[in-house]
Amino acid sequence: MSQIKKVKEASDIVEIIGERLTLQRAGTNLKTNCPFHGEKTPSFFVNEVMQRYRCFGCGETGDVINFLEKYEGMTFGEALEYLAERAGIKLEKYVKSQQDDLHDQLLDVLDLARQYYGYLLKEHQLGQIARDYLSKRKINQESINLFQLGYSLDEWDGLIKFLHHKKKYSLQILEEAGLVINKGDRYYDRFRGRLMFPLKNHRGQVVGFSGRTLVPGEKDAKYINSPETALYHKSEMLFGFSELYQEIRKKKEIIVCEGEIDVISSAQAHVNNVVAVKGSVLTKEHVKLILRVANKAILSLDRDSAGIEATKRAILIAKDSGLELRVANLSLVKEQGFDLKDPDDIAREQPKLWREAVKGSISVYEFLIQVAQAKYHLDTPEGRRDFIEEVGPILNYISHAVEKDFYIKKVATLLSVKKELVEEDLKKLQSPVAKLAPPETTVKAPKVRLTSQQKLERYLIFLLMNFEPHEIQDKAISLAQFEFSHSELKVFIQAILQAKTVVLKNIVASLPDDVREVVAEISLNPNYESYIKDLNIQTEWESVFVRLQKAYVTTMVDKISTELNELDQKVMLSPEEEQRRDELLRMIVELRRKS
Repeated sequence: MSQIKKVKEASDIVEIIGERLTLQRAGTNLKTNCPFHGEKTPSFFVNEVMQRYRCFGCGETGDVINFLEKYEGMTFGEALEYLAERAGIKLEKYVKSQQDDLHDQLLDVLDLARQYYGYLLKEHQLGQIARDYLSKRKINQESINLFQLGYSLDEWDGLIKFLHHKKKYSLQILEEAGLVINKGDRYYDRFRGRLMFPLKNHRGQVVGFSGRTLVPGEKDAKYINSPETALYHKSEMLFGFSELYQEIRKKKEIIVCEGEIDVISSAQAHVNNVVAVKGSVLTKEHVKLILRVANKAILSLDRDSAGIEATKRAILIAKDSGLELRVANLSLVKEQGFDLKDPDDIAREQPKLWREAVKGSISVYEFLIQVAQAKYHLDTPEGRRDFIEEVGPILNYISHAVEKDFYIKKVATLLSVKKELVEEDLKKLQSPVAKLAPPETTVKAPKVRLTSQQKLERYLIFLLMNFEPHEIQDKAISLAQFEFSHSELKVFIQAILQAKTVVLKNIVASLPDDVREVVAEISLNPNYESYIKDLNIQTEWESVFVRLQKAYVTTMVDKISTELNELDQKVMLSPEEEQRRDELLRMIVELRRKS
């Protein structure tokens, strides 16, 4: 047995997926909302016997290693090592692919960079400038340790000396990790003289860095980030997600800010379910990640025009995903007489007010109505027109009729007009935000059209797998008479007949991959579960078996008749053709007798 197969057989896909998603029993399968596309009705099914999953919405399917690759972003090698370690299996002969090897080198070099920057901040005398800055911003030692902050020397080659000269990593690897810049034949550190924030994926692995300048007024950018690399993707990054994962999961809601220090100050104010996006844009990748642990996102983006547009985009990004969008109620801070605008300032100076602003969050629609209300003069016809032209398209994206009616009434009251007038204007408006971020559509798996006979064959195989083990082999014997449309089903039947003892999980594990995939697709089909609900399975088996027999006879008679017609069209038949015609006629008589 290969090591890969041994690891797969020692791993339970239900356990692996169940640790990450909430599975519900659905007959012989388990189901949940698909983690690979947005949906409100579960179409993602897992089968314990088949040790496979399948989404009947987007078509994603596979085994336990495929799931870890797609859900966790692991390479094949990482998934194999992870499962082997869980199962207590020592991998002896597995040779990593070139891609796996590069992936591991990048992770290693980035983690060494984190350690290097951390040492400079905590222990090196040149890190005093960064320590003074953190003290000024009231960032305590606990936060420095939790988020593993660091400092980069204000030198051209400080990191190169450590990673290239001392640790012997190639300059090409450092460049691919986004740590150095290559100008012709010269390499130099990307981050110099900056407070360093390690950027981690959801598994806690360092994939990049963000560096903040410590010298006010200098020409360099206030923040610089790692470029897009094989590991770092800006659209997937949520700073603080891995460090604060348990708090987010416990509260089932997440606060989304724009900066790393916003997250740190919030956590110090005991609001620990907080993350930061890179920039101000919430992406579909962010939404998928958030939905793993939370069903509500509270936005606290900048109140400038870019932040407002980002909030509008967020509505479309999250649309139909099931994620509820709200906005931190920062007006509470202003009402208390404090001129504090971003989460960092509020959490640091008035932590109690920050907690209240989050607790008293308002819906994203309420927030955008308030923004438009403050922007336009509603006592003028022009102001009212501009107000409804900004708010109307946003309201048109509310899919829930009752919720939409609530906000239409609210706008009508605000403008002192009849509700019908607002509805009339909404019909005329098309949302400008749609052009900015078109809603994600669900990718449907291509449908394979099956004949009536093929449907009966698959359903009968499903019924077969739902009998008690001691009954399965007898049922398989009766199926052996059929020439199944899919050869994979015939292979499955033969595997059952050849088994000394019927343990479906073991039989399935012994099947070739293509056969196992067809059988898994049948076993995971939710429609079949609904067919046999509250039915006697033996009675259902007998009924379907008779229908399949008739369908099989009809198909065979049609094939034979086609061949006979071809022979009948000939003027003269050879002795062999006459013999074949007689044989075909006998076959038809025999088939019709059986039917």
